Amino acid sequence: MSGQMYNLIMASVPSLYSGDQGEFSIPKDRFLEYTEASIKGQFQSLDQDARNKLKNLPTIFAVENEVVDARIGKITDIKVNSNNLRIKYRFGKDYYPLTRGLLKEEQQKLDIDDFEFHRGHWAVKKCDITEFYGEYLKSLSGIAHKLKNTDKKVQLIYAFNGTGKTRLSREFKEIIAPKEDGLDDLDGAEQAPLSRQKILYYNAFTEDLFYWNNDSYADAEPKLKIQPNTFTDWIIRDRGQDQHIITNFQRYTNNKLTPLFIEQTKQISENGRRVNISTFPEVKFTYERGTEHTPPIKISKGEESNFVWSVFFTLLEEVMGILKEPDIDKREDDYFNELEYVFIDDPVSSLDDNHLIELAVNLASLIKSSECDIKFVITTHNPLFYNVLSNEFNNKWCSNPEAQPRVWNYKPNQCQKYRLNKNLEGKFNLIELGVKTPFSYHLHLFSEIRKAINDNQVKKYHFNFIRNILEKTATFLGHDKWESLLPKVADNSFDSYANRILQLSSHSAHAGEETGEVEENDKVKLEELVNFLSSEYGFWKPEVKSDQ
Repeated sequence: MSGQMYNLIMASVPSLYSGDQGEFSIPKDRFLEYTEASIKGQFQSLDQDARNKLKNLPTIFAVENEVVDARIGKITDIKVNSNNLRIKYRFGKDYYPLTRGLLKEEQQKLDIDDFEFHRGHWAVKKCDITEFYGEYLKSLSGIAHKLKNTDKKVQLIYAFNGTGKTRLSREFKEIIAPKEDGLDDLDGAEQAPLSRQKILYYNAFTEDLFYWNNDSYADAEPKLKIQPNTFTDWIIRDRGQDQHIITNFQRYTNNKLTPLFIEQTKQISENGRRVNISTFPEVKFTYERGTEHTPPIKISKGEESNFVWSVFFTLLEEVMGILKEPDIDKREDDYFNELEYVFIDDPVSSLDDNHLIELAVNLASLIKSSECDIKFVITTHNPLFYNVLSNEFNNKWCSNPEAQPRVWNYKPNQCQKYRLNKNLEGKFNLIELGVKTPFSYHLHLFSEIRKAINDNQVKKYHFNFIRNILEKTATFLGHDKWESLLPKVADNSFDSYANRILQLSSHSAHAGEETGEVEENDKVKLEELVNFLSSEYGFWKPEVKSDQ
């Protein structure tokens, strides 16, 4: 699909487009509105030649005020009547929907006037749609649509911290269950019943449901408060899973540290009457001492993250168990009959390696053993978590190993692995990885540094990459300090210049310094360090191609 012009059809209502192909009418006097005079002359006759040209142009099918996603496709037929044009169309199956608001955001590039968003019409515009769509695929919205339209049970994504994983989860959620539909249960508002829930997601915003009562004067006992929402009441009150939450929490923290759920009564309106229901707006944490409990304590931020994950994972276990029944009428509960996706963003805050591996194995086992059509998207910045999940998803799973022939619930080809990169222009690339491609964190860092050196784009954060490699290598080799791995100078002492720039670069006082310019001497030293580590410790380095 190419060309410097495109059709813009702005419908007055979403129902104008019926499915991925169909036909509709548009008033003839709305044809070529908001179109430049020089372009009008090519098409206004609507003779056979003009109609063929219109059919050959790529087309954006939009709706006034962008109340739904726009689509890219083609006009397949045009019939001219006395007062209207009858149009047949087909959306391009290889083009993802254009997220609501994108046309407004890019209206200058697309040559769209403000008034056009409020009037049904057909215009012909100047813009290379191929180039525009290519840029869209480098946005988080475009990537979210790619994830939605990938037919895999699991999509596993690695990305550095700060790349945009949490924002990607929000973009994805907005595609699956827009706020306008009242499906924002996990944001803390009691809106739609859970039976309408299409996506469950765990990210930093999920953790925001939980906050501490820090008023030590009014309430001396520290409590973790839970904002009003439907999913915690469902799992604790309706499903009675509080003990399972405690078990999951203690698995990743301390088997003596115990959450105590505080039950309260509140009134709601039901069928025009005020009724009392139970809710659980607070949690206290104590240490068990035999049959006694210590006074409530405020747990650490890492323990708090583990508690939130334990609530979510218990919910997920319960939902997968209910949806295991294929007959909807026989299920114990209908709250999640419409669930389509689970999006999980970095649930491993402050976990040590042993518990991190255990969490990854438990999560992978739950996903592989699930017998419903739910799809999972998992993102992480932790290379160990990624590698454990990657290895787990490379193994098949069947619910009954003794059965002959075996029926596999899960096969490795049901998982697609990616790496999400963000470039200097703020665009994103979702790079597909092979089914059995391991993610070697240190090699990826080396690759990023070498690319920066070759492109003369070295920034201060690249020194952080080197320090990260040194720290992990020192741990692996049994050294107490990463400085022990630095090259030595004439008096057999460690290179103080290299040590100094690594220390300064990793302790910058301002975030802006991370991307600041680097002095030429420091760039030279960075390249020396890369070459030294590659030769001294056997790290992979790219082959030099011969001219012969």
